[in-house]
Amino acid sequence: MKPKRIARTDKSGKPFEIGISCAEDFPSLCEMYRTFSPKPASQGLPPEDPEICHSWVKKLFEIGESLLAWRGNNIIGHAVLIPDAKGKSGEFVIFVDQNHRNLGIGTELTRLTLEKSSQLGFDSVWLTVAVTNFVAIKLYRKLGFEYCDMDNYERVMSIKLRLNKPAEG
Repeated sequence: MKPKRIARTDKSGKPFEIGISCAEDFPSLCEMYRTFSPKPASQGLPPEDPEICHSWVKKLFEIGESLLAWRGNNIIGHAVLIPDAKGKSGEFVIFVDQNHRNLGIGTELTRLTLEKSSQLGFDSVWLTVAVTNFVAIKLYRKLGFEYCDMDNYERVMSIKLRLNKPAEG
């Protein structure tokens, strides 16, 4: 059974859908990364070599919760939440097809991933982003991510999800 997709409209007024992925989405996702540009976009990802890229996507599917954006039958965005060993925090990674950037698709995928993280009981989500990726940094700040660490090339950002835990007792 395919997971439910949520209809959205991008900044240009064109419809797209977002939702949690299933195994049937894997070939279409590999196709998105086959034509993805630039490669590598950030931190050596997605991998340039087609076989390594295929293995990387497969591993993401196995270890994380993948959320996708579709326009028609084509996948145009991929976000992944990779849980830590204790399952209380997760790393967030996101890639949006080069022909669909700056339309709000990454924002919607990020919001859905944060909702899913809360549903899974995560306390926080973190990510790394290139210091020169000003568009992504602006988005992450707008959604509540804060700086944790940085060097000359990357910033680590995180967001606390469960600030108001119920009192025990």
